[in-house]
Amino acid sequence: ETLLCVPEILRIGGPAFAGIGTEDSTGTRLFCLSGCVQRPGLYEYEFGVTLREVIDAAGGVRGGRPLRAVLLGGAAGSFVGPDALDTPLTFEGVRAIGATLGSGVVLVLDDTVDVTGLLQRIARFFRDESCGQCVPCRLGTVRQEELLGRLARGAPLGTAGQELALLDDIAAVARDASICGLGQTAVSAAVSAVKLGLIGGNGSP
Repeated sequence: ETLLCVPEILRIGGPAFAGIGTEDSTGTRLFCLSGCVQRPGLYEYEFGVTLREVIDAAGGVRGGRPLRAVLLGGAAGSFVGPDALDTPLTFEGVRAIGATLGSGVVLVLDDTVDVTGLLQRIARFFRDESCGQCVPCRLGTVRQEELLGRLARGAPLGTAGQELALLDDIAAVARDASICGLGQTAVSAAVSAVKLGLIGGNGSP
């Protein structure tokens, strides 16, 4: 993506390219629209386009179903709710709502998606990708996967609330003590899903 910007910078010049987008997020960005959208695919926009505009350009939520949430930034990203649709997709814009652009993933979820199942797949990814060098990541990714599995089976250790509190503890340790970014963000999606009520509490496990 970075290399693809080079020809355009050479064509129009650095100052002109820097004038695209916003002051703190210049140029264009590739967004990978997937999930419950009519036309999934790779879309390029100037920084500053809103989440709503990107989803609408992909045909909106498939079948006209209600939008439940959007995972921004991929596996290491965060879920945001329908109230974030008018957020500008810039580094500063998504940072203001506690999210990240990450890899440019915009995964749209309607009201039929099994969020806990999705989080289990994300947890397996981080478990497999952990190099095992540091304990918070090596063990934390395994404990996250086990915890989500218990919630999915409806067999929590104690109550669902206690499991979610344990998830917060796992996330805090991984974020503060992991050596690299993989461990530090391994539980981000799950924690954001809890905050939105997508799992446990108001959510459907």
